Amino acid sequence: MFAVSVGNLVLWGLIVRGMHDPSDAYVAQQLWLSGIFAAACAFRSVLPRVDLERQCLWDSPLSSIFVGRSVATVAELCFAAQCALLVLKLSTLTGNSFLHVVGWLIVPLILVAQACCWFAVISLNHLGHAIEEILWSVMVCLVAVGLWLSWGHMTTGIRVLSGVGMVACAGAVLLMLAVDVPMYLTRWRQGKSSGVRYLPVMEGLKDALQRRRVAHRWSEWRPEVPWMSLYFSAGVWVSFCLVFA
Repeated sequence: MFAVSVGNLVLWGLIVRGMHDPSDAYVAQQLWLSGIFAAACAFRSVLPRVDLERQCLWDSPLSSIFVGRSVATVAELCFAAQCALLVLKLSTLTGNSFLHVVGWLIVPLILVAQACCWFAVISLNHLGHAIEEILWSVMVCLVAVGLWLSWGHMTTGIRVLSGVGMVACAGAVLLMLAVDVPMYLTRWRQGKSSGVRYLPVMEGLKDALQRRRVAHRWSEWRPEVPWMSLYFSAGVWVSFCLVFA
């Protein structure tokens, strides 16, 4: 993941150098947002952690769950803003007022998702993560709807790219709803049955700031590796693609 992250940052630099019209406001906004997202993913790949379990790889203040979650929040809001910019651009190009509304809904929707995520991180309640993943699924569906409603206004070559985008959206939604949400709901039920104590806000914030458990065994990281590997590689590549979309 470290090697991929370094490669992603180099790739972002090459994209910046290769842009023919950096004065284009849409392209400039997408570039900066994708750069922040790539940098945050690089940070998280070097200092990985599992939030609710307070698990980290390195015993460093930068491995604090609070710090990691804060970086992730900024990154995910940047990615949501990229998606919103794309849908708003499609609205402008097609004259579809419904897409304009959809574009303005995306970032507020992900703000709510981030609030649910922070609730989970602070309280140790996995239900927050399940709701967060459902909201992300809704957001991805909105992007897919934007691509579909713009289909008739696209040239043949762009339709191919748009089709790939819709397939990617379908795959992401399937992954979240078939894998992530059931996983978090299972952990939530297990926590309830085992009598896990959920933390109040101030205690949870202090716990997220200070408590961390260093883990080096592969068995402890194996369940997290698939999503981390996809997130910090393919997720960043999608962010880069939005610059050109």
